[in-house]
Amino acid sequence: MKKARNTQSFGHKFHEFCLIVLTSTVLLSCSGGDEESQNMSGSIPLYSVDSLASVLPELAAEPEGIFEPSGYMSPYFLEPLADGKYVAANDRLEQMIHLFDEMGTHLASAGGEGRGPGEFMGAMNLHADRNNDLYVLDIPHHKITRFNLRDEELIYDTTYSVNQEPGSLLLNIYVTQWGNFGVFRTIVDYSSGEEVYYLYKLDEAFNQVERLLELPGNEKMSLSEWSHIDHLVGQKTFWDLDGEWFYHITSHNSVINRYNLQTGETFADRFLDLSEREITPEKRGHLMEFSSNMTRRFPDLKKTMEAVTVLPLFEEFLVYDETIYLVVFNVSGSDRTEIIRINEATGEVYYIQIPLRLWRVQTGNGLIYGIETTDDGPSIRIVNLAE
Repeated sequence: MKKARNTQSFGHKFHEFCLIVLTSTVLLSCSGGDEESQNMSGSIPLYSVDSLASVLPELAAEPEGIFEPSGYMSPYFLEPLADGKYVAANDRLEQMIHLFDEMGTHLASAGGEGRGPGEFMGAMNLHADRNNDLYVLDIPHHKITRFNLRDEELIYDTTYSVNQEPGSLLLNIYVTQWGNFGVFRTIVDYSSGEEVYYLYKLDEAFNQVERLLELPGNEKMSLSEWSHIDHLVGQKTFWDLDGEWFYHITSHNSVINRYNLQTGETFADRFLDLSEREITPEKRGHLMEFSSNMTRRFPDLKKTMEAVTVLPLFEEFLVYDETIYLVVFNVSGSDRTEIIRINEATGEVYYIQIPLRLWRVQTGNGLIYGIETTDDGPSIRIVNLAE
């Protein structure tokens, strides 16, 4: 699309030509959007997240196995190591870290409940660097523990105690060849629970050095005057790291934002356009059932949930080896997981439907991993993708 230029007239005919160009530009702008928008989205089609199976090419997904042993674990976070050759998982009950091979065979354990070196009180997040060192973030106790992966064992290395600014909480760490980085949550208003997220450059001891990026905080709902939780279906922010790129999106928008850790460049990409997910009577029924446990405990929340007019598009987000995975928000509670997979290099978009209800989804070596919760407890499932 051409933009009209402010050019002085050199004659009546040239003036008429300028008017024609200007008029054409305005008409094109009205029909096709502005140039900046087109550069981001191109000529991508508009889809509904509730009908992806009928409009996107599908990758077949076949459940392949389950991590063993599963009976004593209460997994919360999964992290691939060595390009997907191994997977680490934490156990929230026993505060252990477990190492598995890619097919779920148990190889080693480390950690345990306690306050000493190599022990945890709230091991909530894992990160593996390019040297295959595993970092365990004990979020409530502001502690980071590093293990070395050697001969299929997790060997304790060192512990860092992190100093945080008042009102801030370290949620994720990333160790890269360009330095250490961390995502912090900061409370803006304690009376409403309003928050923001910040991406920081960290020093070698994981202390804050430079604020790089601000992300919107999660939408909140009130339990009492001074107690707030994430809104059950409100807007949330998700992020992940792949190579030198830090990615972030919101649950209600299909724009994928990127920040380059090395150069500071930012980009906004839209590989497919998804319409707003409006509430229908059927979805309203699913939503009230979905939130019934909370509304029974806190009756005032019922009005909050009844006022919801749109639903999230996504409930999880991950990027692995230049491939983006968007996990579709499941309001119906059905025993399936829907995923949009985007190849960044080619722009190809695929639909994946897994016949299991999974959360904490991860991927590696053409496999998808996720935690399934049943009456027998949580377990880690393996899903094979037929390319």
